[in-house]
Formats: sequence, structure tokens, C-alpha cells
Amino acid sequence: MNRVVGFGIVGCGMISKWHAEAAKNIEGARLVGCFDLNTANAKRFSEEHECVCFATYEEMLASDEVDVVCICTPSGLHAPLAVQAANAGKNIAVEKPMAITKEQLEEVVAAVEANHVKATVISQLRFTEAVQRVKRAVDSGQLGKILMANVYMKYNRSQEYYSSSGWRGTFKMDGGGALMNQGIHGIDLLQYLAGSVKSVYALCRTLARDIEVEDTACLTVEYENGAIGTIQGTTSVEPGYPRQIEICGTRGTVVLEEDEIVRWDVDGKSLTPEEIKKTSAEGFSDPGAIATKYHMLQLEDLVRAILDDGQTVVNVYEGRKAVDIILAAYESSSLGQKVDLR
Repeated sequence: MNRVVGFGIVGCGMISKWHAEAAKNIEGARLVGCFDLNTANAKRFSEEHECVCFATYEEMLASDEVDVVCICTPSGLHAPLAVQAANAGKNIAVEKPMAITKEQLEEVVAAVEANHVKATVISQLRFTEAVQRVKRAVDSGQLGKILMANVYMKYNRSQEYYSSSGWRGTFKMDGGGALMNQGIHGIDLLQYLAGSVKSVYALCRTLARDIEVEDTACLTVEYENGAIGTIQGTTSVEPGYPRQIEICGTRGTVVLEEDEIVRWDVDGKSLTPEEIKKTSAEGFSDPGAIATKYHMLQLEDLVRAILDDGQTVVNVYEGRKAVDIILAAYESSSLGQKVDLR
């Protein structure tokens, strides 16, 4: 009989429903149960998704039916819960960021390696058709030598958004602000497409919101391949705009807006607007308006890795790259000088 991979979800907030729907719809997978410290939330979630409501996290980890733990809690809990799951022999799907300190990053990697479990760090935008098309163009040399690579993330999160939860906007539970929370997906895509980052020089400021962490940041980036670029991130502009990524080379330039290509000027040929489907995503102003399709593709990749004893596309080594860049940015801003990542 073919094996079915059982999923357990810890943390029953907004993002958890995407994991639940994915687990219920992926071939070879099923949703077993959930756990949340807020028992009312967990009970509602279990009733909505017709799964077990575990009394404790330890009970979930002790269940033989749970093969994968999806970690959907506030960011500050990601690493300790991931380590606990790995030590229990469970495979892991952890929302971004996988950890919020260098020490936590090392602990997660060590636990995954020591227990020989599979892990995926949710970076679902890597699985979009547009990002994969740009990735192929860069890797094949279609854009020529990459000279500049930039990302602009000018989002809006109101003071009410931060005030609605005691953990939002705190270093202990959020790990950071415009970069670590909202900007991490864009930073991950930028380095995924343009190449590894060599150094950063950053200015991180809290200019508009009453929070501990930065609501505005600007980074100058140098890549290992010699290219340079800029990372801009904020959560305090009105009204908020779609994320844009620019990859500029000696043979052409491509611009992504959210998860769609909006400019393709390569080898003297430009695609017309009719040839480029504009994005309909609106996560730049509404954190709930993000498509679930790509979560499903990433969790499918994890299921395949478990069943085939393979590797996930976004393993812990890939998943930590964006966090390493962000932590270097925080260090640079604190010191007032350039910080090398290697």
C-alpha cells in the first residue's frame, strides 16, 4: 500500500489555513491534526478542517500518524518548535523566517542534520511560473552578465495592525520589521535570482510606527558575482505598492511585480503589455490577499522528498540565506559600516 504523509499544524492563525488546504489536497498527503496554545482557536480550526485537536504540542509530536509538522506560529517560536520537531523525528515545514538569530539558525540546521529529517522553509514565491522563467533566463545567460539587481518593497501596515497583537513589531517574537517580516520573501527572491550576496551596507530606521523594530530600511548590496544593487523595504508608506524586482544585465532587463513579469526587454526585443499578464495579487496592502497555490506546490515538494528520500527545493541551507542577509543588514545599521556575509 502506498504511504500517506500525515500533517500536523502548530499555530492556528491566518497562514495555517493555507497549510491545511494544501495537506488536504495534495496526493499522498492528509491533514491529521492541529495544536495552538489558544485552545479556542485550535478547536475552531479542528472543526473547520475536520482534524484532531491535540491537547499539547508534545502530544502531536508523539503521534505516529503525524509525519510532518507545519510551524505557523509567530516568528520567534519557529526555531525552538522546529528543533523540537526534528528531535522527535518529524519532518518540518516552517513559515518564514525559519529563525530570527544566528544562534537559532545554527540550532535548526544542526537538529535537521542530526535527525536526518526533511525540511522545507516556506518560500512559496520561488515556485511561481514568472520567477522560474526569470531564473532560467538568468542561469542560461539570456540576460548576459548581471550588473544590477534591486528589490523595492513599499508596503503599508497600519499602527492598528501592529497593536492588534502583542508580538507584532517586537524583536523577541518578530525578529525584525520591514525586512524580517514583510520583506523576507522579496529578499529571498532577489538572492535566488541574482546570486549570493557578498556584503551589505544598511540604514534601518523606525520612522512612522510605534514599534521596536524597523519600519523603513535601505540597503546597498554587493553580490558574489560582482553585481551591485539596492534593497528598499518599508511598512509605513501610503497606500502601499506591489513589490518590484529588477534584474539588469548586459543583454537585457526583466522586472517582476509581485508574481508577474511586467517588463521583458531582452536582446533588443520587448514584450508588449498584452504579452505580459499583470499581477492581481494585493499582498502589498493586505497580508491576507496572497494566493495559496504556491504553498501547495512547495508542500508537494516536501511530500515527494519524504516519499522518495530526496531533497527539498528550499531546504534549511536555502531557507537561511535571506535571514543571513537581514541579520547582516541589522548589524551594518547598528555599526554604521559595511558587513561581509562570508
